[in-house]
Amino acid sequence: MKKNVMSVLIMALVFVNVVLSGVIMITLVPSAKKSNQLIEEVCSAIELELDSGKVYNVNSIPIDQTDVVNLTGDTEQTFTLKGTDEDGKRHYVVAEVSITLNKADDDYAELSPLIEGREKLLSQIISNTFLKYTIDEITTPDGQEEVRDEMLYQMQDLFDSDFIVAVNFSGVNYQ
Repeated sequence: MKKNVMSVLIMALVFVNVVLSGVIMITLVPSAKKSNQLIEEVCSAIELELDSGKVYNVNSIPIDQTDVVNLTGDTEQTFTLKGTDEDGKRHYVVAEVSITLNKADDDYAELSPLIEGREKLLSQIISNTFLKYTIDEITTPDGQEEVRDEMLYQMQDLFDSDFIVAVNFSGVNYQ
């Protein structure tokens, strides 16, 4: 008899739990939707971009909508890496660095001409980013990608726009 009473009690508690969960879902989902709609309306009213800081997959942008700007000219530049090895020797990376621009972006027409006058700032971003990484960190499979991403975020922050979609290295050599 005791087992039957316990079984009935457990079933009653399970039923109450299911009912209360349903009530919570019915009351919270509409208010969450209303809150989300309100946030979107406020963002649009003050003209905030909900996709700012968005990283594009360069392969998803048609080739005719991209523009490549060489930041190091047609020559390789040498950048210092962080730290020294056991013998006290410094390490360097020699590379050509370029950026890929999205011509379809709203800011492209306004901001792309400004790149020409800001090569020194962009070179400083490149140098400072390389200085944060050791030879061991940068030669890992994800090392170069991490460096590129950090440079990209800093350059997007400098121009306050996402029209720069990638940082590219070519002719990379480590010493």
